[in-house]
Amino acid sequence: MLPASDSINDLDLNAYVDDQLDDWQRLRVEEYLSHQPEAAARVMQDMHLRRELRLAFAPAPEPNGQQRAAAALLSRGLLRDERLRKVIRLVPVAALVLAGWLANEGLGPLSVGEVVASQPPHPVVAAAISAREASIIRLPMRSQPQIHELDADELRAATGILLPQFDRNWAIRDAQIFPSPQGPGIEIVFETGDLGQISHFAVRPGNFAVTLPHVEKHDASNVAWFQIGETAHVLISDKGDTSDLQKVAENLSSSLY
Repeated sequence: MLPASDSINDLDLNAYVDDQLDDWQRLRVEEYLSHQPEAAARVMQDMHLRRELRLAFAPAPEPNGQQRAAAALLSRGLLRDERLRKVIRLVPVAALVLAGWLANEGLGPLSVGEVVASQPPHPVVAAAISAREASIIRLPMRSQPQIHELDADELRAATGILLPQFDRNWAIRDAQIFPSPQGPGIEIVFETGDLGQISHFAVRPGNFAVTLPHVEKHDASNVAWFQIGETAHVLISDKGDTSDLQKVAENLSSSLY
């Protein structure tokens, strides 16, 4: 015969849910619950919640050998695919760099040496020369304000042009947005010391390319130009020789990689 269940209270029900009663006490509570459907429903809900919490915080089972092998195979496959995607993305750039190097070194039918003045300049170079001529007229004018500080982020936001890392010892004489056939460009005039005054013109010509620095002579000016990605850069100087400007152009182009 079961003990009387008329004295069951909430403490007994909570102990039942927490499995803290012996067999006789559990029978006594179950006898009580058989006559109290509302209390039984509440107890069942509490027990269901307790099992959910136990499962939620239970440690994950250790994977077996087959599962470990499958995970390792999947990891190697994902790593191989990621490396392959990186190589595929670099192939066009590498091909363009190689073609530019061959052209710069004078190898093969694509070789480009120092250009004589009688040949028409590259369209980007022609735009840079026009921008430089406008700057030469503008600089002595008192009515035209000059800019001595460069906000590369603001210029990039306005034009989409990424500027290289210029030598910190260069002093900015002026910087202006200059219209060109290729779109808005950035014309910056520097005082460089040994190389004198250098103009840097950057514009987006509308194509993607990687072109190593080319050096040209235009009248009395030395011109070096290159393109990295979607932006072409032109340097113009009237002092020094082409080899000096070549080194400057190579340093600026390498800062964009």
